[in-house]
Amino acid sequence: MEKSELRSEDIIKRRSIFYKAFSIYGEPAGFYDFGPIGLAIKRNIESAWRKVIPEHPGFIEIETTTLAPEPVFKASGHLSTFTDPIMVCGSCHAGNRTDKLLESFYSKKNDKAAITALRKMDLNGMETEIKKNKIKCEKCGVELTGKVEYFNLMFKTHAGQGTSEPMYLRPETAQGIFMDFKELYRLNSLKLPCGICQSGKAYRNEISPRQQLVRMREFTQMEAELFYDPNAEFSKTLLGEYAKSNHIFDTKILFAASGKEPDETTISELVKSKKVPNEYFAFMIYKDYEFMRSIGFEYKEYWFREIEKEELPHYSRCNLDVEVETSYGTIEITGIADRGTFDLQSHSKISGTDLSIMNAEEKVLPSVAELSIGLDRMLLAILDKKAVDDKERGWKWLKLEKAIAPYDYSIFPLQKDDKLTEMAMKINAHLRKKGLKCNYSDSASIGKRYAKSDEIGVANAITIDYQSLEDNTVTIRERDTAQQRRVKWEAIA
Repeated sequence: MEKSELRSEDIIKRRSIFYKAFSIYGEPAGFYDFGPIGLAIKRNIESAWRKVIPEHPGFIEIETTTLAPEPVFKASGHLSTFTDPIMVCGSCHAGNRTDKLLESFYSKKNDKAAITALRKMDLNGMETEIKKNKIKCEKCGVELTGKVEYFNLMFKTHAGQGTSEPMYLRPETAQGIFMDFKELYRLNSLKLPCGICQSGKAYRNEISPRQQLVRMREFTQMEAELFYDPNAEFSKTLLGEYAKSNHIFDTKILFAASGKEPDETTISELVKSKKVPNEYFAFMIYKDYEFMRSIGFEYKEYWFREIEKEELPHYSRCNLDVEVETSYGTIEITGIADRGTFDLQSHSKISGTDLSIMNAEEKVLPSVAELSIGLDRMLLAILDKKAVDDKERGWKWLKLEKAIAPYDYSIFPLQKDDKLTEMAMKINAHLRKKGLKCNYSDSASIGKRYAKSDEIGVANAITIDYQSLEDNTVTIRERDTAQQRRVKWEAIA
């Protein structure tokens, strides 16, 4: 059943981790700003992604424009298929996303069978269910009686004056990668299989934005496209050698087959059982597992869900969604898709440019395995899963992985004293020169400062006291255990 508040809601509000945008103009739905703590965590998650995926041998990262002309989205299929079902209220004229209204209705009844059936339901079926169950408009509460139709989610605009060609804000970052692929392949001396990655803004004109960062109109995606020759044997490629030497396909994951609960399996078993199309797709599963582990998720905190054929995006031959249980219910944070040759073939046809390449003296139109991660949703899931309601300490705090915490250290002079402050500032400058991020504070009691440091997830707090002036030692307090130890401050790294 859907809940209304995250486990870390009080921390999010108190520390301005994120908040509704345009507050002085009425807070239009689906837009959020990030304060310094939230931005730091987001950037650290993105940095962790780069270390695992773009920096893998044979992978490169690019940046493409967020606006693109109409033919791009004709080729990608977004003009015709990038839609959600909508029913407009006859009273207040607000748009209601009908599948989500029904999902919420069935969740409240704990009707899992109906939720599963909803994934295959057509517009007429949704309309019948809305009217039969007398479901009301989310905005005004009047019973919905209209027609269910499809609504395109792209933002449309124009570049230049007059009757210029329509342009759209991109609904995903992937299309720029596909359009640039051939030139990138040639200029960067790439060899199949190879990966091209991008992190950046995407835009979707959501009918009913909700659940804070779960469904936004402007958000950040981190996407990686693995280009490969479908006729090349995986084991004989560099990726294949890497996979074998590191035993990556022996990795245990939770997998939810169609209509079933998550169960433990290995990536190799998914390949053998044909649940995934090939080892290239399996490699992207492992990369997602590795990334999730790097930012602090235990493998039992999420699962890979098999997407049924009726749910597949227009470009996909196989999809797995990575899902996590949160205070808002189950949310999707990652998608892994077998896009085949759909995108390169479509752009070749619409643009008139052949996007096939020469690989090992053979002309190839590569297939693509995609790993797409919603950064904002990932942040929200982390904030929810890693919130610790510590009755013993008397405050709630975030048990963040060190790699994504907003600061490496908090630095506290025991009290306001010129000598303590001078030494604390010296240590602060020393650590910053080492490239470490430090949170300096000398206000409030030391106990309250520890509490504030804990709640934003800083792993260690350094306290400078009068003994520090005598022997250059400081106290380091560990967030998770609250234990303290004394060390020479020059040895801190």
